[in-house]
Amino acid sequence: MPNPDKQNSARKVSRRTFLGIASSAAAIPALSAYSQDVLPKPLRRSSARVVEVNSDYVVIGPTVHKVLLGEMIDAALQATTKKDTTQAAWRTLLRDRDIVGLKFNASAQQIIGTSSTLAGVLIESLMEAGWPLDRIVCIEAPKEVITRYQTRPVSPGFQATTANFGSGSDHLARVLDQITAIINVPFLKTHNIALLTCCLKNLSHGLIQHPARFHGQGCSPYIADIVALPAIRDKLRINIVDALRVVYKGGPSASNDSIVDHGSILVSTDPVAMDAVGVSILNDIRSRERLTSLAVAPEKVPYLAQAQALGLGVAKLFDIDFDRMRMG
Repeated sequence: MPNPDKQNSARKVSRRTFLGIASSAAAIPALSAYSQDVLPKPLRRSSARVVEVNSDYVVIGPTVHKVLLGEMIDAALQATTKKDTTQAAWRTLLRDRDIVGLKFNASAQQIIGTSSTLAGVLIESLMEAGWPLDRIVCIEAPKEVITRYQTRPVSPGFQATTANFGSGSDHLARVLDQITAIINVPFLKTHNIALLTCCLKNLSHGLIQHPARFHGQGCSPYIADIVALPAIRDKLRINIVDALRVVYKGGPSASNDSIVDHGSILVSTDPVAMDAVGVSILNDIRSRERLTSLAVAPEKVPYLAQAQALGLGVAKLFDIDFDRMRMG
């Protein structure tokens, strides 16, 4: 069972690591608390919170420092769940008998070049927490990851019956019948129609048969309507955004001159809040590159406004607790 870089089954983030972290809890004033009364059941949450862990040393182009990335994942998961170990964090998010689907994004994966390392870190972390390889399914992961780790094969194809999501209908991926929990692992990229692609679009357009049919009107209301389907919504446990290298222009495709090394992992149980923070990050990068903003505010992005209206999460930055950690 491959496990080359990690030694302990229930790791805490090391003292050395935390000496290199500056948390927003101490350094950055917290945004206002989010009231759970805003969201209807069953998606009501006590808060909308996004945790970002950043390092200047985790990536140089597509080369990823795997050990440091593992420590960043540990820190983000522990901060998100308020647990002392990564094993305990996973057990807060997942049930013992879950078949876990790690949903990556194949678009621009080879050019960005970080998915293989991140996938390996997540698989090994789940294994350490007690999930065997036959209960881990890698969706749109690089082929070398599946070959190396021999995770459970993805059920191919699409469901026989169509799913009606209000604004349209389509066949959902059969893998949704196979898995009981989703760990969403998108990139952070601009998108020429939706403005950005991150958590929500990685699920909506990555788990249906005919995604091209649902790109009109800024992909709205389609993105939110599809994610609101119980087959997706009820299985989503955590979002782990690969913002190690960010596509800040020309997305969703990528080229060497459209990518910046950002060196961040972002974690949240709220996919809307995560995408809202993603808008802010992309706007900051684009401002430094003297490009126009994607939107004046995240809630002005059509699909995010619809997602908040459906109770999928929080789109207004003022209502999101955004905790930043910096790892030296």
